[in-house]
Amino acid sequence: MLNPNINKIELLTEEYILYAKHLTIKNVGLNGQKRLKKSKVLIIGAGGLGCPILLYLVTSGLGYIGIVDNDLIEKSNLNRQILYKANNLKKLKVECAKENLKEINPNCKIITHSYKLNKINALEIIQYYDIIIDATDSFKTRYTIDDTCHKLHKIHIYGAVQQFDNQISVFNYKNSTRYSIMYPKNLQLQDNSCNNNGILGINTGYTGILQSIEVIKIILGIGNIIYNKLHINNILNKSTLVKKIKIRYSYSLKKENKNKKYLYNLISISELKFLELQSKNRIIIIDIREIYEVSKNKIKYSINIPLKSFKDKKTLKFIQKKSYNKQIIIYCSKIYRSLVASNILKSQKMNHYILN
Repeated sequence: MLNPNINKIELLTEEYILYAKHLTIKNVGLNGQKRLKKSKVLIIGAGGLGCPILLYLVTSGLGYIGIVDNDLIEKSNLNRQILYKANNLKKLKVECAKENLKEINPNCKIITHSYKLNKINALEIIQYYDIIIDATDSFKTRYTIDDTCHKLHKIHIYGAVQQFDNQISVFNYKNSTRYSIMYPKNLQLQDNSCNNNGILGINTGYTGILQSIEVIKIILGIGNIIYNKLHINNILNKSTLVKKIKIRYSYSLKKENKNKKYLYNLISISELKFLELQSKNRIIIIDIREIYEVSKNKIKYSINIPLKSFKDKKTLKFIQKKSYNKQIIIYCSKIYRSLVASNILKSQKMNHYILN
């Protein structure tokens, strides 16, 4: 279940009418609808899979939806990418998607990212969302999604289609397996383009709906989630194969875990206390939580600088001045926020540790 704290979320009068059928369902109800409204979901790819996902999540009452895509709409897209119209040709998919979705649900905040996801921008984009949906057809992009979701502890919903077949799974859910364990990078898989292999348009719609269902179940905390297994479906003969995914820890993964402390400069509480004794007043702890989070559990002698302020030049100058001849320690209750702050400090060549 996502977003257990929904006390400050209120439905508009029109939303009570719009989602009346949801409100009468025991497993959804008012609290469930509020959780949907508070949720933030990112769809990477606004094509055959992305379009039905976007339509059903927007009509389900999600409050925030992000779309990543840098493609233009082509005529060959229209038979399966059901968000677009003939007069949208040669326009950006994300812009047309936003415009058409706003007509369906003006209360949903839609954020567009009109560029290709890559290793450079993935961390910055993905950090702001609760659930990440892979609606791409590129193995390179899938591995980028996998790596970033694993680092940020984000739920990753995977889907893929070809001709009459499709497969879906949920990764990083309750410490479950991840995409690169199912499809290791050393397999050097080749992209299966719709242009080369073909795809029945309705198959992308069916697969996108299956991915959307997993999103709704996770947010509401209901049903059986498809994790640690892969669902393989063929719509022609109505067959479904469920393949269990065993979590295997290879030597390289173990090596990565051993070196994790070095890669991310992590420091434990006991190590921090030892460092404090050794360094006396030469430590500065920067708490990057929001103000309301800090008030509940403030760290003694720490400075509170919320993550959203970290990119401000004045803030960075302040940190440089305040930390002169001192060791910077970053603290946050969520590791992904610490990693983002760490990357910003690294770009400014400021040495630091992350309190873990």
